[in-house]
Amino acid sequence: MSYLEYDLSITDEQCEMQEAAHRFAAEVLRPVGVDLDRMSSDEVVAPGSPLHDVFAQASALGYNRMVGPPEIGGLGLDATTRHLLLEELAWGNVGLSAVIFLSSTHADVALLTGVPEAVENFGLPFYASSDGSICGCWAVTEPDHGSDTLSPIHRETTVQGRGQLIAEADGDDWILNGQKSAWVSNGPIATHAMLNVQMPPAENFGQGGVCLMPLDLPGVSHGKALDKHGMRSLPQGELFFDNVRVPKQWMVMQGEAFSPYLGAHLTAFNAGVSCVAAGLARAAYESALDYCKERVQGGKPIIEHQSVRARLFRMFSLLQSVRSFSRAVYVRNMTQIERGEPCYLEHSIAAKVFCTQAALEIATLAVQLHGGNGLTKEYPVEMFLRDATALTVADGENAALAQIAAPLL
Repeated sequence: MSYLEYDLSITDEQCEMQEAAHRFAAEVLRPVGVDLDRMSSDEVVAPGSPLHDVFAQASALGYNRMVGPPEIGGLGLDATTRHLLLEELAWGNVGLSAVIFLSSTHADVALLTGVPEAVENFGLPFYASSDGSICGCWAVTEPDHGSDTLSPIHRETTVQGRGQLIAEADGDDWILNGQKSAWVSNGPIATHAMLNVQMPPAENFGQGGVCLMPLDLPGVSHGKALDKHGMRSLPQGELFFDNVRVPKQWMVMQGEAFSPYLGAHLTAFNAGVSCVAAGLARAAYESALDYCKERVQGGKPIIEHQSVRARLFRMFSLLQSVRSFSRAVYVRNMTQIERGEPCYLEHSIAAKVFCTQAALEIATLAVQLHGGNGLTKEYPVEMFLRDATALTVADGENAALAQIAAPLL
């Protein structure tokens, strides 16, 4: 870590935590991420995979429990410190940082709602665990419904139709039937989930709810891990529900509360994606910079060639823009959410779209600066480019979200 920090308010304690996260990223996440990238999707999630050991190590250090207060087992970190640490973890490996980042979804939502049954069943057990035995996921997209499921946050994008995971009331319980898509991040390894469900009368996707649940209930099954082009260290896969019975208290959001909550969660999620994109962009830039100092062509290191320096300058300028934009949006919106005050979804969307696109450009330039070596697995920039491409597809420029954000900025 040798870059210049522009924010003079960062304390020595924050810098020490950032340095510790960087060491973990360099010594654990980066090498294991490379290994996982070269394994099959089934091998990544199999018992004995290094993925599980890495997640256990991250859990022991508290990197998956940064939000909750210390009295229940969390680190109680402010938004600025969390952004610093998340960027470092993503610098190590963007897929593994996402595993860590998303694993607390169900627990953080439980704490945020304050519903006693949810806090007792989902929030406290997760924050009391430091061995990686509990892993959450956010199951929102469906095989035929990706952005459709997010339409309730803006009436102009409301989609009529029936979803593929339906919750029907049955006495004091809900009965769940249907499935979620192969793009559920952490799905193959998750022990718990936050589910977006649709409720009858199912006329559009605004008639939904948010359900927290363990994934070992009768009727729940996991699909195969998805074999992907990039972010191969992040397991993704389907979840199936066959007459799964859950207590009504586990449906923590429904009715009029559903759309406002969905907007707040998307605000936090999109800001988080911009943060991991910043870490990936930094990894690609720094790898290219180091290579250009070492690679000799024309009798001198290629960094001394004007065209190379021009591309590095472009990469550096983009990187610093990404880091500043992401941090500003993340800190503002996460602070607002934690205070129970209005947040700004459109700004999180703008940050996510800009940061993922910039990360892709930086990774592309990094491969070009490596020349033929950039096309080989001997150098990590080949993986960085595939990971950056995956971010722009799965979590990057979403047409529906951009449509929502553009008129509001």
